[in-house]
Amino acid sequence: MNRTLVLASMLVLVGACNKPEAGATAALPLRLPPAVPAVSPTPPATGGKTAEPVGARWFEVSGTAQAARTTRLTPKVGGILKSVLVREGERVAAGQVLGELDPVDIQLRIEAAQVAAAQAEEGVRSTESDLKRAQSMFDGGALTDQAIEKANLGVRMARLTLRSAQVAVRMAQQALADTQMKAPFAGVVTKVLGEEGQMITTMPPIVVFVLVDTENLEVRAPIPERRLAQIREGREVSVTLPAVGLSRKVRIDRMADVVDPMTRAAEAIIRLDNADHAIPAGLFASVSFPGLE
Repeated sequence: MNRTLVLASMLVLVGACNKPEAGATAALPLRLPPAVPAVSPTPPATGGKTAEPVGARWFEVSGTAQAARTTRLTPKVGGILKSVLVREGERVAAGQVLGELDPVDIQLRIEAAQVAAAQAEEGVRSTESDLKRAQSMFDGGALTDQAIEKANLGVRMARLTLRSAQVAVRMAQQALADTQMKAPFAGVVTKVLGEEGQMITTMPPIVVFVLVDTENLEVRAPIPERRLAQIREGREVSVTLPAVGLSRKVRIDRMADVVDPMTRAAEAIIRLDNADHAIPAGLFASVSFPGLE
């Protein structure tokens, strides 16, 4: 009888453990949503032009929008810097005078050269007169062949001396013109490195002005050698300048013929028209090549 009571008690305990708690919700079977068939997106209309597919990747490199021309101006002659006629940041025209050296010494050289030229002219006239007399005497049999040849040689030497003196005059006049430092092209003066009263020498050369052409910019983009077969001169690219919020589609102007041995890349040079001066030189630029991953 004791065994019967023990078994009955165990059955009651097991039933109590398996009974769900009050308020508990019975678990529902997991149901999956019906499968939806994949549909290819319809490409947008492009008016007859081929559109880039959604999610297309472009090959992209970075570079710098540099000025196409930058020159460090040094005078052709030495002397005291007499005047500086422009300031940093000033825009100048081609041929505009930027500064002048003191011309007094060169003006004296011109006068000396002119005096030497006048003396040479007198020498030519004198030797030509001597030749005429010698020729008359030679025709009369009073002079030998050697004497007349000597008179002719004197005339030729005098004429050469005159030519040398005339060249010296022109050289001095050119030196006087070179005391004016002129802009070789239109641009912006970015640096004025000389001061009025400063002695300017040609050896070693002293830079007085730095002139930059900002109307034409160039972006030099390094192209890895594995891409060179795909990128050629004339290819359309997209140049983005994040600093000024500009993006332009342009074409590669030219490709460098040499691969850098350190980077294993050749430069693609892209020209940007900047006649409106909207792009400061030196900005970071991103160059994208559509159609290349």
